[in-house]
Amino acid sequence: MLILLAAAMMPGFAVQPHAARADAATADALVAKLRELPLPLRRFAPGGSSANAAPPPLPALELRRQRVYDELHALGPQSVPALARALRDPDPQMRRNVAVALDVVGGGWWHFPDGGPKLDLRQALPALLAALQDSDPGVRAWAAQDIGDMGAAAAAAVPRLRAMLHLQDPESRGNACRALGQLGVAAQGALPDLRQALDDSSPEVRQAARGAIARIGRAAAIP
Repeated sequence: MLILLAAAMMPGFAVQPHAARADAATADALVAKLRELPLPLRRFAPGGSSANAAPPPLPALELRRQRVYDELHALGPQSVPALARALRDPDPQMRRNVAVALDVVGGGWWHFPDGGPKLDLRQALPALLAALQDSDPGVRAWAAQDIGDMGAAAAAAVPRLRAMLHLQDPESRGNACRALGQLGVAAQGALPDLRQALDDSSPEVRQAARGAIARIGRAAAIP
């Protein structure tokens, strides 16, 4: 064991190809667990429980989903390329689940038992750029949200996010607005499109456009 550890610390030591393949296979197998799950519950239906009452127990599928998210986060950076590969899955529900999972592990809003920080999604950027043109509106919308999680590091996405502002489904338009706002100064070129979105037929898109314009303006004002 000591010999192996010493070898691993030597400058010339490299991970063997078969070990890398094994790690990728492990990550792919973990991502595959998302296939059996529907999209997460956004909220519980309003019911008779009081504000001080314990929350209702989560359905079994929701508990399974949370375990998969926890495992993906615990796996660390290796889970990101595996999720990126799964964005090419032929099943649109699987692609939606994968895009949601990327937002969970890379968005910084989910609390994980291991207490670790959010994962860096930049390895998934090429796959997410392609997902912005997915045939499924849910995949497009979640991919835009994932890109927004990366902030200015996803500046290459600006042209495709601008194109999304002119799609038919409001969910894609709204999430494109929000993502552009999160990109900050890098999205200044999208301001004409965002101003046009202020007259969008959807109130949610109009609100998202106002927020994005304000956020880009604040970022540009920072010296």
